[in-house]
Amino acid sequence: MPDVLYAPVLKGRQGEFGALSLIQSTTRQHTLPILEIVPGPPDETERAAQLRSVIERAAVKLKVWGGSRLLLDAGFLATDVVLRDSFGAVGYSIDAAIEQGVDATPVVRLDDEPRSHRDAATLHAETRRGIAVRLGAGDLDEDPEDIDAALTELLRNLGAVPRDVDLVLDLGVVNGDLSVRAGSRLIADALRGLEAIDEWRNVIVAAGAFPADLSAYSAWTLGEPPRYDAMLYDHLRQRRRLPRVPVFGDYAVANPVLVTGLPHRVPPQLRYTVADRWLVLKGRLNDPRGHEQFYDVCDVIAKHPDFAGAALGNADARIANPRAKGPGNAATWREIGTTHHLDYLVQRITTLGEP
Repeated sequence: MPDVLYAPVLKGRQGEFGALSLIQSTTRQHTLPILEIVPGPPDETERAAQLRSVIERAAVKLKVWGGSRLLLDAGFLATDVVLRDSFGAVGYSIDAAIEQGVDATPVVRLDDEPRSHRDAATLHAETRRGIAVRLGAGDLDEDPEDIDAALTELLRNLGAVPRDVDLVLDLGVVNGDLSVRAGSRLIADALRGLEAIDEWRNVIVAAGAFPADLSAYSAWTLGEPPRYDAMLYDHLRQRRRLPRVPVFGDYAVANPVLVTGLPHRVPPQLRYTVADRWLVLKGRLNDPRGHEQFYDVCDVIAKHPDFAGAALGNADARIANPRAKGPGNAATWREIGTTHHLDYLVQRITTLGEP
């Protein structure tokens, strides 16, 4: 199996599922997605039924990743509800994904509900597929010896050893030079403080720098938010005495924070990743051209000197010739931005050694 070079954290929404079906085969071979199942609207009267429905819909869409491995995170869902055969959301989601042909690994955290840990332990004992452990910024801010002790206890409870486990060090939002330096120092300290760091199946560092939304950018004005997550990774690799270089992870063209509530209209837009920043451009909500503004958005990006070229993959081919398939909708625009991001990053990592 090819080495894992990139581990994007993706929200389980239509645009992201679409992107997983459109990326290049080389991108797919080197990518280990961390897929977060997004909860549906609250329905306390049918809590178990609603949870099952949310998980089953996500699993069906995950069929596009059949035959490949991913880390499946049910952490946004209520995990203390029994859904089937004593399984909660963690176990039920893994079973549902495996039924669709996906090699799914459950994600747990140090402070998860006991049922989540039991689900993961049972699955690992039965299938030997392994487990992923995701540490957040609060966990990483602890003394490295305490982190190591907590992980040792968790693995004992899970019936796993480091070679069975993907360790995800997730800083969440990074925004600015100070957070880049502080985040890289936090990760470096954790890596140095963990015993037998080379024994873990994968060690992934993740952070996200894309803005929460595009409200700060005016229509038809090109925005260029910096890729602080990539800068953090570069800072980390430059630190001395790093015992293991982790796999790069980010949140693609989304913000780490989950936005809940009813969906709202967004104007035609594109989030386009380049070497050190994103190019973001949007139309107007009330323009009489409606979604056809997307053609003009693509034309601007395709003429930009940092446009990667239609040969990169499906997303860039569509940007270069947007009228061939129509303007699409909000899910389409997110799909195109995410597909380009994944293809572009794997190309950079494989050719330049950096994201």
